[in-house]
Amino acid sequence: MSNRNALRTAFTAGLGNAFASLSGLADSQYVALSVVAVSSGTYGGALSLGRQRLLGTVLGSVLLLIGYEGLRLLPMPLGIAITLGALRLLGGLLKLQVGYKVGGMIIVMGWLVHEGGLASWIPIRFLWTCFGVLITLLGLRLFWPARGLDSNLTQVADLLVQLQSCFRDLAARVDPAMTGQVANPVGIGRYRALRNQLVAIRRQRPALLQELGSLPERHPATLLMANFEATSSRLITLVGGLVREPPTLQDPQLVVQLHRAEAELLQAMAGHLGQWEQQIRGRRGLPKPPETELQLPRSWHELGQELNNPTANSASLERLERIASRLMLCSQAEQAIRSAEANWVAILARA
Repeated sequence: MSNRNALRTAFTAGLGNAFASLSGLADSQYVALSVVAVSSGTYGGALSLGRQRLLGTVLGSVLLLIGYEGLRLLPMPLGIAITLGALRLLGGLLKLQVGYKVGGMIIVMGWLVHEGGLASWIPIRFLWTCFGVLITLLGLRLFWPARGLDSNLTQVADLLVQLQSCFRDLAARVDPAMTGQVANPVGIGRYRALRNQLVAIRRQRPALLQELGSLPERHPATLLMANFEATSSRLITLVGGLVREPPTLQDPQLVVQLHRAEAELLQAMAGHLGQWEQQIRGRRGLPKPPETELQLPRSWHELGQELNNPTANSASLERLERIASRLMLCSQAEQAIRSAEANWVAILARA
């Protein structure tokens, strides 16, 4: 993906630079600079950066004209400093995030290099900036299209792969038949890696909202991503809880049966999350939920009967509390999957 982004950026910058050079207009280098500055990997991210860059260009140009004419009697360093301070103040009021750089460059370069031709330099600079933003957006739609929704769903699918792996390794840890077969034990490091993946997905939300037009918060894509994020957070909480409440290997037979029910449920949830991943990767448009619901293992259905067995009292109270905590976490994860699929169906029904 990174190679595609780099090739797309290089091709778009070269194409824009060639067109600008053939036009015969001055300062054509600003086209390539705009392409490189705005290219962010997704259409929504480029759209947001393009708006910021254009607004920064306009604000910097206006302040340059006002400052150059109004502060001409002051020493040049002081005049530039006051103008840059005004840019920072107004930029903060307009909530600029990345437009300060281009605005500051326009003020400094205009004052120091183009002071004798501001009337011609500012319009041509703005023209090439607009052209660079435009061809970048076109490149993101035409050459290896990169939409925020595609990127976000790919990240969700990758997170589901890691959750499946963690669930299976956690199941192997508590199932006596699989003891000692865990190649990659689930510890705090893998739990934190899952949290970091979820944080990375959430950071892409602004780029997605930029693509969805008016009322993006109500768009089915936004609602679906929020549903995936909330469910992933609950499933990651399960992993963290099971890591903090490790099982022991010296338990009465009934407690062993309870662990087996837990392990089989984890295996079933891992398999069902695999169906989620397949639906997301093989989608056309918004992904559809799996056709079959999560199938609970028989041992999990019979869990209530086993918990009422007096044999369980032979285990220590501390151990029973730990088992109860683990089983509660598993139950919450199972309910999270069912609730997520119900929301999934409802979101697509309104789309």
